[in-house]
Amino acid sequence: MNFELLLDKLLGQREIIHEVECSVCGDFETYFRDPITKENLGRACEHCVYVEKF
Repeated sequence: MNFELLLDKLLGQREIIHEVECSVCGDFETYFRDPITKENLGRACEHCVYVEKF
């Protein structure tokens, strides 16, 4: 499954808050929020194929 499609399914509409180094793989871990409510939605690392919904 395409990672963007996975993010669409789990987090829906989103915008990037910031990126930090992933503690597992060293790649970028991205934090997302809802563009309308500004509520934090979750974080994801494309390299690990990891998504956490808050």
